[in-house]
Amino acid sequence: MKSPDHPNPSGDRSFARLIVRALKRSGHEVTLASHFRSYDRYGHRWLEIAPKAKYARERAICKLTKTPPDIWFTYHLYHKAPDLIGPALSDYFGIPYVVADASYAAKQTSGPWAPGFAEAKSAILRANKLICFDPLDVDSLRHNLMCGHKLFMMPPFVGQRKITPPMRERARRRLSTALKLPVNIPWVVAVAMMREDIKAESYRLLAECALKLRDQKWALLIAGDGTVRNKVEGWFEGFDNIRFLGTLFGSSLSELYAAGDFTAWPALKEGCSMALLEAAASGLPVLASKRPGLEQFIKNGANGYLCQEGELTDFEYYFRLLLNDPHHCKKLSAETTHRISKHHNLDTAATKLNWVLSQLQVGR
Repeated sequence: MKSPDHPNPSGDRSFARLIVRALKRSGHEVTLASHFRSYDRYGHRWLEIAPKAKYARERAICKLTKTPPDIWFTYHLYHKAPDLIGPALSDYFGIPYVVADASYAAKQTSGPWAPGFAEAKSAILRANKLICFDPLDVDSLRHNLMCGHKLFMMPPFVGQRKITPPMRERARRRLSTALKLPVNIPWVVAVAMMREDIKAESYRLLAECALKLRDQKWALLIAGDGTVRNKVEGWFEGFDNIRFLGTLFGSSLSELYAAGDFTAWPALKEGCSMALLEAAASGLPVLASKRPGLEQFIKNGANGYLCQEGELTDFEYYFRLLLNDPHHCKKLSAETTHRISKHHNLDTAATKLNWVLSQLQVGR
């Protein structure tokens, strides 16, 4: 999808950087071999992408020949973003090929993404190990490609944020002044890109829920930007308690999480969702849809609520519950901080990734 140093922030980029950090923490030297991006959103760019991929492979070989790698590691490939470099270079150098977060969609065998699907399938079959963070991917790969012996399931992870009560108070005061919001009402956080796909549908559902909650005093702080921002803002038109903050990352995003009371995002058809995992790591209870990837770090009623996907009635019910019971919200917050720090931290991920790589034969 994107290289770890791509200028545009996203969940993919954040998780790619976390994987690099985890590998380095366990003692591996990591080299970014190429900035080539094979992403084809609409399935119309294959004739343009294929020759560029050939050039990118040649450049990567030149870059790595002096100090050949022991393992090739690719993150996040699927039919819209196949790996057109890793398999060829793994063969060239005679090294193991590892893929993290591979997705297989059998329905893309034909259609505009058929070439990308074929390349993604070939790469998955070539892989020596497949590291999965979403149970749905495990089921699909095992069922469709019979590659259960290659699979290694590990929970998604995040760099833990130690946010103290004084930090929350300072963030709340500063944003209250900057955004002209009262500090004594619940603040709800939503972080997501604004693009014309299922993200837009999640925003639309969130707006419908907000409309049903106009009788409550609360504020919604939305961090995100994209091609459909005007449409998204239109869905929230007439609300005086909504603030659109644009794209945030780094300390600005951390401050937003620190200032919030809980995060609410429908998460339609989403996998693990880095934004929700980061919010949970910051101590925010999560309200979202019931998805296998989210169930790994959100336990219903313990540190958040997962509703029937796309069901507005359930979403509104738990949204209202969190708005009206701040004491319960704080209990959920304490539990989510504990759960993320214990099961989804960087050190645990580094140990697991190191164990997977240690199973491979790296002699060239």
